[in-house]
Amino acid sequence: MHDGLRGIKRPHSPEAPEKPETVAPCAAPTAPETTDLGSHTPMEKGQQVLFFYESNASDPEAALVCCGTPKSRGPGGFHFVGSHMWLHGTLAQACDLSKVDQERQETWPKVMPKAEYSFMTRKGTPKPQMATPLSVRWVCPAKSAPCKLSLMFVRWGGEYSKWMDEQEANDGDWGKYGSPPSDEYMGHVVNEGIKVHPGLRDEHGMPLFELHHVFLSNSKDAFLISQQAHIIRAGLKAQRRAAFWMLWPAEWEDFGDPDYACYIERHSMFAAMRACEALGIRSLFPHPADQYELITSKSWMATLSLHPGAFLPAATLVSKGSVKMDAAAAAESALRTMHHIRRMNPYPVDPEDPPAPSAINQNGIQKGVVKLGWSWENRFVVTFNSPSHLQARLKEMMNQPGCLATYCIVQEWVDFDFEMRLYFLPPPEWPAKHPIEPEMIQCNAWGKSDDTKSVGVSRASFSKLSEEKVLSRWEGDVAAWQMAKAKAIEISQFLLAWLLSAEHQPVPSMRLDFMVKRLRPGKARVVFGEYCEQGACVLGWQGGPPTIWRACLDAALRDK
Repeated sequence: MHDGLRGIKRPHSPEAPEKPETVAPCAAPTAPETTDLGSHTPMEKGQQVLFFYESNASDPEAALVCCGTPKSRGPGGFHFVGSHMWLHGTLAQACDLSKVDQERQETWPKVMPKAEYSFMTRKGTPKPQMATPLSVRWVCPAKSAPCKLSLMFVRWGGEYSKWMDEQEANDGDWGKYGSPPSDEYMGHVVNEGIKVHPGLRDEHGMPLFELHHVFLSNSKDAFLISQQAHIIRAGLKAQRRAAFWMLWPAEWEDFGDPDYACYIERHSMFAAMRACEALGIRSLFPHPADQYELITSKSWMATLSLHPGAFLPAATLVSKGSVKMDAAAAAESALRTMHHIRRMNPYPVDPEDPPAPSAINQNGIQKGVVKLGWSWENRFVVTFNSPSHLQARLKEMMNQPGCLATYCIVQEWVDFDFEMRLYFLPPPEWPAKHPIEPEMIQCNAWGKSDDTKSVGVSRASFSKLSEEKVLSRWEGDVAAWQMAKAKAIEISQFLLAWLLSAEHQPVPSMRLDFMVKRLRPGKARVVFGEYCEQGACVLGWQGGPPTIWRACLDAALRDK
């Protein structure tokens, strides 16, 4: 999960693009489901062929295939390009495909692309027409491209930030992969996800996909997608089409500061996603628009807190308007509401158990947290300890310059020892009657909160806990540890099923976070904390991101 907005360095992003003259859309061949490639047929000089063009979209000077530009609306606009595509060309010399060695470039066919193709950089700078033939790994005489899946990265193309260059891999983030909006992360998706997926290459290794990129510089560019998504749809030629949205929705104005790169105003971003989905482009990563908006809004923390199957702390939404009009009344009402929710949905306790979910609120809610939706990693989460303190926190949260949030979440306090993270990859046959087991379980602990820090920065240290460290904290209580895992898995069955109410297609993967406390020897309490979207950090889980990418691509290839 990514950082918040205020005072935090941002992921790597390229320089602000220069806008090119309007260029003609690429004429990529329409792809059938299967193609007879004639992979060992000798080919003559001058023969018309299809060849697989590959370029590195992370390189600011790389030549990318121009696949269409938005209609003129003055300065600005998104760039729609291709980095991995089947194109038409002419063989510059005779070629026997049976003698091509994919590891030796000197054996590759040489092809001159058709003159109809235009090329540009990710910044939008036109590239000159190619004057010499290209050495390419893959050619075929087929009339239509062997393409099963059209993929698209919607990604940042705005002002460059050095943050990702300075970031070192660590257990608190995405390990060696970088964060999802970064060039580094997307390069790994291509090389360790798309290219190696067995369903996206034939028995000879020939690619069966195409990869496009839509570069955005700001929220206005995202809104433009919602109006001109048909340009993008026309450029995707396979029968299956899917998008990776490698940006973060936010409730902030565009600041134009590279430290705020990769954040898009949420209404613009979700409008763009929905427009593409309406034209048959599946939002594969992180999630379909409706589900992604629900998860990241955090509104479910309040609306689902009345359901006994969710095991959530009591919570309510407090509007910005009510805080502006009378913060004291808003605070008092929020406390009464949470008390009523807890009374309507009491947390199950045995007579010998401590109060649930916290001891400090056993006689009425006095302590809790205030948080914003569309924020991550404890950046916009502040605690309160009394009604007057809650009033001050509401004012602080709802009056930040540039913040567009219309509400905040107020939630009762939970006593816990550490967090437990469960990673699920629902199988193709799910939903089914059998429970889903997690692919991975991890734990982490937060240090003492420093409430003197301003809103928008992390107030507590973060550390990963091995099972050995967990048991050390719990005096070697294996029975309590096993109970905690079993309870979390049981609660997860309801939580994963509930997601189907927002999107009928099962999530390819999901991380669920729980707050865990040992009550006494052999017994533990588990409280649900948060849904975490695909692309959330994996605490350095080696092989975690490729596993998630594989699940996403599997889901796309199952589409009929």
